[in-house]
Amino acid sequence: MLMPFRQNKAFWLVTIAMLLQVGLVLRAFGPLLLHPGQYMLSAAYDGAKNAFTFQAYLQQPFARGLWWFGDMNYPFGDYIFYTDNTPILAVFLKLFSHHIHDISAYALDIYHCILIGGIFLSTALLCVLLRRILHSAVLVVVFSVMLPWLNPQTERLLIGHFNLSFSWVLLLAIWGLWQLYEREHEGRPIAGVVAVVTTGLTVAAFIHLYYLPIVGLCIGAFFVLWLASQKIWYRWRLLVAGAVLTLVPLLISFTVVRLIDGYYTLRRADMGFYEVPSLMFQFSALFKPYSYEKTHFIIEPVQPVAYESYGYLGAFALMSLVVALVVACFKRKAWLTVWQAWKQTVVFRFVLLLSIAGFLGVLAAVGTNYQIVPGQFVVYNYLSVFFYLSKITHMVAHFRAFARFNWPFFWAVNLGVLAGLDYWLRTSQQRWRWLLAVGLVVLAYIDTRDTLKHYRKSLVPNILTSAKNQPIVSELIAKLDPTVYQAILPIPYFHVGSEAPGLVIEDDDRQAIQAFQLSLRTHLPLLASKMSRTPPAQVRALLSMFRANRVAPALRAKLSRKPILVMVDQGFYNGSKRWVTTQQDPAAQGIFKAGARFIREKHLKLLAQAGTLQLYRWDLD
Repeated sequence: MLMPFRQNKAFWLVTIAMLLQVGLVLRAFGPLLLHPGQYMLSAAYDGAKNAFTFQAYLQQPFARGLWWFGDMNYPFGDYIFYTDNTPILAVFLKLFSHHIHDISAYALDIYHCILIGGIFLSTALLCVLLRRILHSAVLVVVFSVMLPWLNPQTERLLIGHFNLSFSWVLLLAIWGLWQLYEREHEGRPIAGVVAVVTTGLTVAAFIHLYYLPIVGLCIGAFFVLWLASQKIWYRWRLLVAGAVLTLVPLLISFTVVRLIDGYYTLRRADMGFYEVPSLMFQFSALFKPYSYEKTHFIIEPVQPVAYESYGYLGAFALMSLVVALVVACFKRKAWLTVWQAWKQTVVFRFVLLLSIAGFLGVLAAVGTNYQIVPGQFVVYNYLSVFFYLSKITHMVAHFRAFARFNWPFFWAVNLGVLAGLDYWLRTSQQRWRWLLAVGLVVLAYIDTRDTLKHYRKSLVPNILTSAKNQPIVSELIAKLDPTVYQAILPIPYFHVGSEAPGLVIEDDDRQAIQAFQLSLRTHLPLLASKMSRTPPAQVRALLSMFRANRVAPALRAKLSRKPILVMVDQGFYNGSKRWVTTQQDPAAQGIFKAGARFIREKHLKLLAQAGTLQLYRWDLD
């Protein structure tokens, strides 16, 4: 058995890592996977909305087209790129559902499996990558299994930004960079690697567009640093490779969106606001354990960090760096011997370039203005690429959640620490190094254990597609014939996504979820919306229902003759519920107050009532 293992080492390492990962996934997500339709990863705010758009897209008639989403912003609808429902996966499942077997009833369960499958893909990529830069098979397997749980992207599964949880996208880019670096060092062809990575990143763009600038900045910085440090600007194949990896996925995705998006010219080019403190990275987040982790670093911030700033490097990486510093101080001669030898290796040069490129991402993540002491001192960040891009084009405002650009740094630091530990264990003569290495690995295990417990406890009941979790909506529609109506109008009204002044009507999460439930159960679209980049002209037309004596012609012309089903939550108007909104814009307040008068002014007929929810019929003039 030993000889086959040596001959097929990569296969066996990946197989072992995958089997171990199965156990961890079942530990964290067992109820979700073993009891279909009963649980969700996130059922609030963006999580509820993103799950709704995925489910609703698969439910809607195939005749509407693959690129169209009509279940919000009715009657205008919008293109799938603006729904945040992982377009390329949704389209693939839509085609499968139509041509092979209807799986729309199981859409959320399949979506959950795909999201969790990303953890396995990250494990496989890590295993393939680590076996090339590490000599210890144990370190390869153990960290291929644990690091996918510890990186900041995985937390997006519970935040509700599902399609931002795919850490394999960054790992694909890093794997590609290593392959190019190693092949260039050995004089081997690189065209195949460039083709594979370019294809993968192009696909990732249609999972979530944010992957393009995050990965593009890391790859671009790596190539610039690589070519500059080696003084090999004349290596045309590397220049072409860097340009292809950085620009081609961007150009392809932009071209596809531009050709398909019929509303492109109606959307805002300038998003209006740029530097948002909650979207900027906080340096302190590098040392701040997540709330569910019991192991603490030597120093950490007292105040919690915003979820966009999640970027904790982990107890293993941080404590390893502390140990390295202590050894360098007290065992200087031995340290210098190992250090000088390691610096000559290809692995060291690679992780150094990757770490610097990742740190440039951190500098971009903190924004162009960084407040050291809020309200007192500000640092103008001339080292941020966005400081210069913002002066060239306002388009960068579309990617203003700068904190996400710190993600590659997690991988750079952890891979660098692992490479250093592996080299030290292999070349040093101190016997105590094995005990120390075990202690460091145990720190990673403890973080992983705490993370698995957190995910298992965070699963929530499926409130979107499980009828038993919707008693109020079930009671409302018991005697309702949905085919009579063309759409649902929720009151209080909400419309989020245009980001235009006076046109953003924030939703109350509880009421929005009930609107989603009613829409999925009746197969009726919503006149409200929680999409992104919605054309302002369409929002104005929809708001005319509350601001004018009659519906705007642009809206009325697109509505059919069927009545509209009006869902009113009287709890927000009789004082039993408090209307919670993050935007206290007078315009939004006006729309909310207009909702109280809407029923009376339109002389609507009450159809059903359950709890504080009421359904009315609105016959258009």
